[in-house]
Amino acid sequence: MFNKNFTRRISTQTKWMFVLIILPLYMFCASLIGSAILKFFIVTFSWNIDYNSMNTYLNFGVDLCSAILVGYILKDTMIQQWKDFRKNVKDHLLYGLFVGTCLIYIVGIIGGLITLALGGSASSENQTMIQTLTIAHPIMMFVTTVIFAPILEEMIFRGIVFSWAYELNPIFAHFLSAFIFGFVHIMISVLSGNLFEWVQIFSYFFMGFVLSYLFEKKNNIYVPILTHATNNLISMIMILF
Repeated sequence: MFNKNFTRRISTQTKWMFVLIILPLYMFCASLIGSAILKFFIVTFSWNIDYNSMNTYLNFGVDLCSAILVGYILKDTMIQQWKDFRKNVKDHLLYGLFVGTCLIYIVGIIGGLITLALGGSASSENQTMIQTLTIAHPIMMFVTTVIFAPILEEMIFRGIVFSWAYELNPIFAHFLSAFIFGFVHIMISVLSGNLFEWVQIFSYFFMGFVLSYLFEKKNNIYVPILTHATNNLISMIMILF
């Protein structure tokens, strides 16, 4: 069932950096620090900025800085995997652009039906927020959502979480990386007190499972990055057009 040729591992140093720096920074600190810096500039320079614009700039800055940081930490494996990707471009493109995208839409339908059956709405608060920000700032949200977010999230949830957990147990790795990936997308709503938003986790969880499957299947992080980016691109097009 699982790919015996999956060889991606992370160093002990990367594991410690993930626990002490990347995880707390990505989950909590980055948004708080970014928000504080942005508010400082707004007050200091008397910027006239609305809430949607502030959120857009914050997401853009946080994802960009986080992607640079995590990319630097994982630079050796990212370079090696890029070289491997180029050796079998056609197959990787096939899985990244087509197979992965089809699988995500299939599991997305299943997850959506489960959410509706449990009384949830057709759109999560996270998705509603993305739609609002995209309409207000299409170019910046396009770059953030289609480029920065897929690269950053795949490096964290597949490149680090999945690879680390895989050393313990492959099944556990799939469930853990998918669950954390799903929780991050509903975290703000849940921690704000809207506990019913938990029902929105299914579509994100199943998407995370597909992405970890692709990573394991092709032994290359750029395949799920492609699928993730393609999925987000289609979502952006649907919102804008």
